[in-house]
Amino acid sequence: MPDTHGGNIFKFAHEHHINPSDVCDFSANINPLGPSQKGLEALNKRLDYISHYPDPTNDDVLNAVADAYGVNKDSILIGNGAAELLYAIGRLPEFTGSFVPAPGFSEYRNSMDAANIPVRDIFYRQRQDEKGTPYFEIPYLALQTFAAKLKGQDGRIIVFLGNPNNPDGTLLDKKYIDKLANMLHDANSLLVIDESFIDFIGNDSLCDNSYSMRSLIYHHDNVIIIHSFTKFYAVPGLRIGAAFANPSLIKKLSAYIPSWSVNTLSQAYITAAVNDTNYIKNTKDLLANESEFMYKSLSAIDDLIVYKPSANYILIEVQNPTITVDNVQRNLEKHNVLIRNCANYNGLGAQWMRIAIKDHNHNVELIRLLSAIFEK
Repeated sequence: MPDTHGGNIFKFAHEHHINPSDVCDFSANINPLGPSQKGLEALNKRLDYISHYPDPTNDDVLNAVADAYGVNKDSILIGNGAAELLYAIGRLPEFTGSFVPAPGFSEYRNSMDAANIPVRDIFYRQRQDEKGTPYFEIPYLALQTFAAKLKGQDGRIIVFLGNPNNPDGTLLDKKYIDKLANMLHDANSLLVIDESFIDFIGNDSLCDNSYSMRSLIYHHDNVIIIHSFTKFYAVPGLRIGAAFANPSLIKKLSAYIPSWSVNTLSQAYITAAVNDTNYIKNTKDLLANESEFMYKSLSAIDDLIVYKPSANYILIEVQNPTITVDNVQRNLEKHNVLIRNCANYNGLGAQWMRIAIKDHNHNVELIRLLSAIFEK
């Protein structure tokens, strides 16, 4: 299976002789409200400036992000999406190994492969709570044990963790992460936490999100928080993200980001969008309702084990051995609907899929189609 993050609506539309707008893409976890109107208005006002180079300092973006997220300006680095920042981390010198979550976002491994840094998997364990609700358990003890063994050794490692993790939505526990960061510091090693979907979680403001690990950067000089703006603000076509870290670490990382990495339109859009308080509130209100609706509706379908969502996507295991996710995909594609086949996630397999949470009408239609598939 190709190593893709989600469906390619343009390729699908071309192959099926339809317009891309006719494709309903549940494979990409993007804000169902679409882009911020305030962001789009700011972008349109900057169109006349595309004949000039963008601001290489990203100063307006830095000021806006610092205010919105409550992070010191000198602790922020802006990049061309989270992926560019991950690859820049791989270029930091003298790291001899890395750990990535399994299942987990493929770009952690890809960025390490590009830097010729060996990768080992951190296998999350499938568990059930006392009510029988499935979840994934993070092996904190195993990570701490390995970090303790590294102390005094020559090897330096990079540990990647998602908060929430993609595709399962597992959230980190700050108590354990604080301890792990300390142990990795003693081992001269780095902890990278990807919070690309953190804005979808909780009813707090962006600044006061109790689920975020951002505050750790003020206590640990070996912690980097990666933050994508393309998911929550619904502009994956623009490419913009941020890294939050100790100023000295930000300075080292910035050496591996090219000049003019972020374009003028991305700068204008995000500067306005992070201040669009109505858009932020409406997004969280919509997701709170639709995530509950989708979780209950999917759980009511026989043969599906559904993992309770924390963000804007849901991981599902198909229990019927006669129906694979390939079968599900082919059936849905007849209706121009795409989902994410998770067969290429380490730790999962051919019976796993992930779906994004969209607006209510699209969600209802997906439930109808899935119900029909599993009633056959």
